[in-house]
Amino acid sequence: MAMKFELDWRIGKYPILKEIGKGATSKVYLGRDPFADRDVAIKVFFFDEDATEQTRKLLRKGFLAEAALAGRLQHPHIVEIYDAVSEPEYSYIVMEHVPGTTLESYCEVDSLLPLGKVVEIIFKCIRALDYAFQSGVIHRDIKPGNILYSDGGEIKVSDFGASFQEQLAHDTTQLTGIGSPAYMSPEQVRLEHLTHQTDIYSLGVVMYKLLTGRLPFNASNQLSLTYEILNVEPPPPSTFRPELPALLDEICLNAVRKNQAARYQTWIDFGKDLSKAFGTLRLAGDALSDSEKFSELRGLAFFEDFDDVVLWEALRISSWRAIPGGTVIIREGDRATASI
Repeated sequence: MAMKFELDWRIGKYPILKEIGKGATSKVYLGRDPFADRDVAIKVFFFDEDATEQTRKLLRKGFLAEAALAGRLQHPHIVEIYDAVSEPEYSYIVMEHVPGTTLESYCEVDSLLPLGKVVEIIFKCIRALDYAFQSGVIHRDIKPGNILYSDGGEIKVSDFGASFQEQLAHDTTQLTGIGSPAYMSPEQVRLEHLTHQTDIYSLGVVMYKLLTGRLPFNASNQLSLTYEILNVEPPPPSTFRPELPALLDEICLNAVRKNQAARYQTWIDFGKDLSKAFGTLRLAGDALSDSEKFSELRGLAFFEDFDDVVLWEALRISSWRAIPGGTVIIREGDRATASI
C-alpha cells in the first residue's frame, strides 16, 4: 500500500502508540485520545491504489454512513465507536480499546475454553447481535477475530460499520469482499440479499470452532470451500469431541442450516435453545453465570420493559444469592432491611 504510518506519527488528532493488528486491506493501531484521556483502537482502511476517484468517493460516502449507523450502537457486548474519518487515501474508525485478545486464541484443539464459557460467550454474542439487528445493523463479518475477549474474561463484538469498506476494497483473500470465507453463509456466497440470518449462520460456525477447534468445512481451496458451504452438510461437533452434549450438537447444526427456513429464524430462538444448555453444563455447586442470570431475569414479567443495556447494568451492580424455596423474604407492611 502507498500509505505507511510510522509509530511516532499521528492519525488525525490521535498519537499512535503501536501497531496491534493487520489484515489484507487494513491495519489496527493502539492510539491515544488526547481530549478524552483514554487509549483507543484505530482501524485504518486503505484504498486500492488503482481505484478510480469515483470509486473512492463512493467508498468515503458509504463508509461514513455505515460507521455513523454503527456508532449509535451502545451495548455492553459491542465495541463502542467514538469517531470515523475518511481521508483522500484512507479511512479510519476510532473505537474503544479492549485489552486482551480475540477468540482466535481459543479456536485450536489445544487451547479450547471450557464448554460453559463457550456457551456464555455465544449467548452474549446473540444478545449483542440481536440488539444490533433491532437497531437496523447486520454485521456481515462475524468470525473469531472480530470477537474480543478481554483480560477480565468479558467479550465484545467488534468491527460493526467496517463491512461497507471491505465490500468495495481490493479483494485478495475473500470470496466476495464481505466476510471471511469459512464463516460465510450460503446466501452470502451466492451474493444474495442478506438478513440477520447470515450473522446467525456465521456465529454458528464460530460456536462450532470454539467447541471443536475445527471448522465445519476444511476444504483445501476456495473453490472447494464454496462447494461445501453450498452443498455439503457438516458433521455434528461431537464427531470431533465425543463428550459434547447432544443439545449442543443440535443447537450448532440448527444455526448453520443451509436452508434459511430450517435455520434459526430469530436471535431469540437461538438464545432460548442455548439457555437450556446452561443448567446441563454447570457443575454441582457452581455459581450461575452472568448469561444464566440474564436469561432468568429476561423471562420475568417485571423486566419485560427493560432493554438489554439496562438489564446487563442491573446485573453488574446487583448481588445474586440462592434462597431456599418457601423462605419468607418480606411481608406486606414490613420494612426492607439490608440483611436480605
